[in-house]
Amino acid sequence: MKAVVLSEPNQIEIQNVPLPKARQEDECLANVEFVGMCQTDHQLTQTGLPEKRILGHEVVCRLPDEESFFVLNDEIPCGKCSYCVEGLTSHCHNLRELGVNDNGGYAEKLLAPRSYLHPFDFKNPALGVLVEPLSCALRGVKRILTALALLPVSSSPQTLILGGGVSGALVTYLLNRDSSFSGNINLYDITKEKLSWSEYLSINRIKKPEPDLAHVIIECSGSSKGLETAFKMVRKGGLVCIYGVPRPETVFPISPLELFAQEITVIASMAGVTNEIIPKAIAIIEQDEDFFNHLLGRQVALEQVPEELLTWKPQPGTRTFVKVGGKNGNL
Repeated sequence: MKAVVLSEPNQIEIQNVPLPKARQEDECLANVEFVGMCQTDHQLTQTGLPEKRILGHEVVCRLPDEESFFVLNDEIPCGKCSYCVEGLTSHCHNLRELGVNDNGGYAEKLLAPRSYLHPFDFKNPALGVLVEPLSCALRGVKRILTALALLPVSSSPQTLILGGGVSGALVTYLLNRDSSFSGNINLYDITKEKLSWSEYLSINRIKKPEPDLAHVIIECSGSSKGLETAFKMVRKGGLVCIYGVPRPETVFPISPLELFAQEITVIASMAGVTNEIIPKAIAIIEQDEDFFNHLLGRQVALEQVPEELLTWKPQPGTRTFVKVGGKNGNL
């Protein structure tokens, strides 16, 4: 089968590889239909991995003899370690993560446990690539809402989203629809281009962040500049959430003394996809496909993936996605 294989840092290419063979009883061979191109894939392409790997974790697939499309839960925990027992399955000591430490979806076929494939019925099946990032956002927003209790204001916290990419869009969307959140949301992104999702939600875009205004700043860009801006702009006693994935070389932009003196609360949210949260994400997209269609960007072919991951130029505010299957699927 054709697959996109990362062999070393910035060495990624289309190869013909053997079909994967099941290693466990519940594993099945699925036909890949769509894959979302996440910034994590770009970062892994740059840094490389300990061994050759097929990347791609935002996967939509189909199974032989079944009509449904399925979305992959790429995080497969052991269920036995102390972190699994505490419900922190993304921190599992033995986590199998398809597209990271095991082969993922930039291929014609994918081997995955059947219980980690979730059926859905969207009018546009390509929207399935947004289920995994929305699942991550659901967990992130839950952590943010919990931390709001530490703020000096009990209602209407001024909230600034840094980064108008898909991560920022999903966090904003979930906060905007949550009845328990009464904050005023502003958005800042370095691009001057239109972000159709923010216009759809009528979110105010600011031209330049101003210090001492926001009680809550959610850093969604993953950039070192974004992280620096978050700590420079947040009010004393405020909350900073690190949501965008920082690059490996990024250093913390504030000293412990400054953090202490300003009484800034810092939280972070990484992944958190589970078999319990994915159906919730599916239900949200089913109810509002019009919004989520704004987040789909360019469609590319499997053969274009290496160049896309090396150059990384997604349309602002959208997810580039790969169409792998044929017109009617590749069953």
